[in-house]
Amino acid sequence: MIQSPQQYGRSVRLYLLGTLVAIELLMSFSFLGYFHVEPLSVTIAYIPVLLAGALLGPAESTVLGTVFGLASMWKASAHYIMPFDQLFSPIMSGHPFRSILLSVGSRALFGLLVGLFYHAARKSRYPGPLVGVISFFGPSVHSSLVYSALWVFFPETGYTPIHTIQNLATLNGIVTALTTALIVLLIWRASYSRAWTQFLKRVETVQNFHFGERYHVLSLACIILLALLSSIAVAIYFVNRMDIVLDQQGTYLTDIEHSDLLHLQIQFLIGILSMMSLVIIFLIFNRRYTTYMDREAKIDALTGVLNRKTFFQSCGKALKDLGVRKDAFSYFIMIDMDYFKEVNDLYGHPEGDRVLKETALELETAFGQDGFIGRLGGDEFAVMVCTAFSRDELERTLQRFQERLHKIKWGDRQMSCSIGALPITAPRAADELYREADELLYRAKQLGRDQYVIGIPTKQTSPDNTSL
Repeated sequence: MIQSPQQYGRSVRLYLLGTLVAIELLMSFSFLGYFHVEPLSVTIAYIPVLLAGALLGPAESTVLGTVFGLASMWKASAHYIMPFDQLFSPIMSGHPFRSILLSVGSRALFGLLVGLFYHAARKSRYPGPLVGVISFFGPSVHSSLVYSALWVFFPETGYTPIHTIQNLATLNGIVTALTTALIVLLIWRASYSRAWTQFLKRVETVQNFHFGERYHVLSLACIILLALLSSIAVAIYFVNRMDIVLDQQGTYLTDIEHSDLLHLQIQFLIGILSMMSLVIIFLIFNRRYTTYMDREAKIDALTGVLNRKTFFQSCGKALKDLGVRKDAFSYFIMIDMDYFKEVNDLYGHPEGDRVLKETALELETAFGQDGFIGRLGGDEFAVMVCTAFSRDELERTLQRFQERLHKIKWGDRQMSCSIGALPITAPRAADELYREADELLYRAKQLGRDQYVIGIPTKQTSPDNTSL
């Protein structure tokens, strides 16, 4: 059984769904979904519905099927449409409920069915071939549902489900089925490529630390709303100006002609809005990817905390704005793992990596809300505590950290560390704090390891140790 992109995070799923909806509307309101090259006439406007089922799931493919049906119903609601096509419009057919079931209901059911078929294929032993088979017969599933709806609701048309088999046996039917299967299968396989999965993983990772996300979502919503309102205004203005121009030329439009002109202009604008949506989604993905790569350059790849360079840069920025109180201080803390070399020597580097990762997690738990953490190299970490702590508060935090660190086991032993904590009594250079905190750390090791030493908050800091 293969695990596929239906496991995407919620935000990525929504963006992919939005992309497919935009493509569906663009294909429905342009020649992209309908190719006519004699003697072939190929319709592929339902491919986004199949892609939603193959890449996401039944719920998403049902949404796409509904969008496909609504677009079809809108196109059928014009007076220039052939009488048969007007059966898909609740306005033009004279049977609103039947037309809605024909146009929207059959397409929504189509989306649900193919979504369930793809879901079963992904859980099978041979997902690839089954995805190809479902995609090949996808157009036939769509046409059979539409013909069945015509047969039930508009029997006077003479269409029955048997027409599906007749269409599939034609050159048009075979070319359409093969084209559909090829497009869906290629995109489905591409969704498993290393480059694509890595890209989406990075985009999803940004969601966990991108604190300005709400601002960007609100900005995007405002842009979409303004674009929609502007487009409606442009459509009304365009039709009005065209009406005036035609009047000046002595050509007068009837109310029906005026309505059809507005109908076409709205279709055009929906296509433009769809293209705008695709551009916006691309920009969002690009921004998130760029944010990830920028952060990646600042993060220690193994532990996920800041690397040495970024840590000291962050310290420099924080120290400029750091306030100093008499009863509480910020701290520069150095942490060094006790006997860490033995972990690598006795149990190998993978075990050492595990210990470092778990140590970084414990540091995040202890200090992540109050400052930032860096790995300076090897088994040496540093913490810049920006929140003002009293000495008692710091001691309690260090004790809890040491206790949690003892729960990290390697072999039959528990992990421990030595700590030097330097109170920041005045704005100073980060490298000076580092050197003095390192002296306190060295004192803790001299005292027998598994100790912390907290400096006395004076201008000339001298060590005062506290043992666990």
